[in-house]
Amino acid sequence: MAVLLQAELNFMPLHDIMQWIDMNRISCEVVVSEQNETAIIFYMESGKIIFASSNKPGKRLGEFLVMSGVMSELEARSALKESRNQGVSFTRYLINKNLITLQVLNENFAKLVEMLLVEVLSCCNASVSVKTPLPESVINGPIQLETGRAIFDAVRVIDEMERDTRKRDEAFENINRRIFNEEFQLPVMPGVVVQLSALIQNENSSFQDMAKLIMTDQILVSSILKIANSALYGGTGQVDSLQFAIVKLGMREIMNIVTAIQLKSVKFQGVPQEKLQTILDNSLKTAFMASGLARLCRLDPEEAFMAGLLLDLGQTVILSVAGNSRIEQTLLDDILRSRHAEIGALIAKKWNYPESIQRLIRYHHNQNFGGISNRMIDMIQIADSIIQTNGEGEPGTEQMTSLQLSYEAVLDVYSKTIDTYQRIRSL
Repeated sequence: MAVLLQAELNFMPLHDIMQWIDMNRISCEVVVSEQNETAIIFYMESGKIIFASSNKPGKRLGEFLVMSGVMSELEARSALKESRNQGVSFTRYLINKNLITLQVLNENFAKLVEMLLVEVLSCCNASVSVKTPLPESVINGPIQLETGRAIFDAVRVIDEMERDTRKRDEAFENINRRIFNEEFQLPVMPGVVVQLSALIQNENSSFQDMAKLIMTDQILVSSILKIANSALYGGTGQVDSLQFAIVKLGMREIMNIVTAIQLKSVKFQGVPQEKLQTILDNSLKTAFMASGLARLCRLDPEEAFMAGLLLDLGQTVILSVAGNSRIEQTLLDDILRSRHAEIGALIAKKWNYPESIQRLIRYHHNQNFGGISNRMIDMIQIADSIIQTNGEGEPGTEQMTSLQLSYEAVLDVYSKTIDTYQRIRSL
């Protein structure tokens, strides 16, 4: 086999070489190799592309036809074997045996060539060899793809990809810039929660003052009683009055419950409803889960509750900032994962929660350093892990050990948490 041309693609672009072949109506193989490994071969007859192959899985014609649903894997394997036995091209065999129509074959071959051209035209670190003559196994096929048209379509796809990439990069940078500069609206605390917060901070306030404030909303009263009688807050005796609930659970715990109930009334502009609902649902579950675990670990259940409730609310702000930006989901997920904690801490600050809760939210993904463990963060991580995996995940061994928790105890709290959550969802 004679070599007509050999070059590096960073010096001589492939589309120039193929257009030269087309112009001179040459019959040859165009072999594109990456790091001395043959990657893609275009077979050209009189300047037109009649076949293409690749040593990469999924980028051979038979495999491509199978993935496109045109034929079964068994049919493709059998056709390839028989075409070799009969000494005819694979494409000719498909047509002769009526395994595929010429139109469908042409359409799928054009798609395959476009995909292969996009790959090699986007690659600079490769070499190309133009060899002649063509092997007998590919000549006399039914396909003759116009080279100029194929290159034009591939270049158009590359341009669109680069344009989309630029737009995604710009969107990504814009979102990060707005977050860094705090160019966003934080959700506003529900009005009744603001009133309760002010009431609790007043040293002269009593549980009667709290009851009087809440009693103005009978639906809220009913909701509080429903939750106070859930398994998570269960004990001896039925809680049948708001006053008894406040005395039994405490003013701060009641405020936590009211905040959880009122969370669904908070306005989150520009956040897709489905994603918002998932975040809010997980926030409620994590809050009650953290509170239940805190009681087992003799930690502050009220602090744990609020930290759990606000843990992932920062995601709503990021989604709002992202809006309709054309950004890949993987990039958006990266921003959600890396930035939601700091924004959640800002929400806690705006809602006038103590610095201890702000710090818990800000650093809730931190692992212990040098063997020094923060028990509250360990507990929050367990609660978050259990909720994110719907009770099926295995909490971290280090966290479980530091808190002296058993997996059975955690699952028991999870079961009670779901019962309480279902009560809120049914309100």
